[in-house]
Amino acid sequence: MKFIRQSNISAIIFLLLLYGCAPLIGSHSQTAYENATSLKAEAIAILGKANTSYSENKESVETIELKIEKAYEFVKGIPNNQISTKQWEILKDPNGLLMGKFFKRWRARKTLSKPIIEQYKRLAAEAFDEIICLEANKKSATDCSQEGGSN
Repeated sequence: MKFIRQSNISAIIFLLLLYGCAPLIGSHSQTAYENATSLKAEAIAILGKANTSYSENKESVETIELKIEKAYEFVKGIPNNQISTKQWEILKDPNGLLMGKFFKRWRARKTLSKPIIEQYKRLAAEAFDEIICLEANKKSATDCSQEGGSN
C-alpha cells in the first residue's frame, strides 16, 4: 500500500515537472510577424497625431486598437505561445505603460503634449521591436540588440 502511494506521488510529481517544462513559446508565424511589423508603423503614425483633438482621430485610434486586439487574439491562439501573448497583453493594457494607456490618456485629455507623444512613441517602438524580435527568433536566431530592434 505504501508503495502504491509513493508511486502515485512520483507520477504526480513527474506530471507536474513535465507540465512545468512545457514550452512557453509557439512556433514561428509569418502572420504574427507581419501583424507586428505593420502595426508598429501604423501605431507610431497615429501616436504622432495626438497633439490634435482625439475626436478628430477617434476612428483611426479605434481601428488601431481593433488591429492590436486581433493580433493579440491571433498569437493567443497559437499553442504554447504564452510569452508572445503576454507581450501583446502588456502592449494593449489600458492601465499599463504602453499603447493602451496612451489611448486612454488621449481620450481623457483630448490632446497630448509633444514630450508625452515622443516618450510614448519611443516606448511603443521598443515594445513592438521586442515582439518582432521574439517572432523573428522563433524562425532563426536573430540579433535584435542593435539600435532600432529587428527592423
